[in-house]
Amino acid sequence: MKAVIQNEFGDSSVLRLADVETPKISEEEVLIKTAFTSVNYADIKSRKGSKGKGSFPLTLGLDAAGTVVEAGESSGYAAGDRVIAFPIGGSYAEYVKAHKKLTFKIPESLSFEQAAAMPTVSILSYILLHDIGQVKKSDTIVVHSGGGGVGLHARSISEAC
Repeated sequence: MKAVIQNEFGDSSVLRLADVETPKISEEEVLIKTAFTSVNYADIKSRKGSKGKGSFPLTLGLDAAGTVVEAGESSGYAAGDRVIAFPIGGSYAEYVKAHKKLTFKIPESLSFEQAAAMPTVSILSYILLHDIGQVKKSDTIVVHSGGGGVGLHARSISEAC
C-alpha cells in the first residue's frame, strides 16, 4: 500500500510517498480503507520534530475517515461500516488500523471529507469546555481564536449546550 512517510524531521519537503506493508489487525481492531484524513497542528509539530522524538520512518496523521475492510472478531464493527478513527501508526496512508475504542461510526448524513476534519478538534473542544472548563448551560463564555478547528468546534459545542 501507499503511505506518506518521513525519514527525518523538517519542512514539508521531508514527506515522500512510499510503499509500506498493510497493517495487520488484532481481534479488537479494524482495518480501514482511508477516504480522507486531516492535517492537524500536532502533525506539523511532529513533522518538524518539535513534539518530541519519533522513530523513522514516521507516518503522520491523527485521524482518518473511511470504510472498514476487515474487522477483528471482538471489534464490534463489520466490513462496509463507515467510520472515523484515531489510527495506530498514523493516518497518511491508504489503509490504517484502529482499536475499537478509538473508532466511531459516521452518520449517513456526514461525508467522509466532513468526518475526517472532526475527530481531534471536536474531542479537544469537548474536553476543554466540559471536563476542564466545566461549562454549564447557564454560563457565558468567550471563545478566543475561534477561527481554527478547535475554536470553531468549541463555538458549536457551546451553542448546543
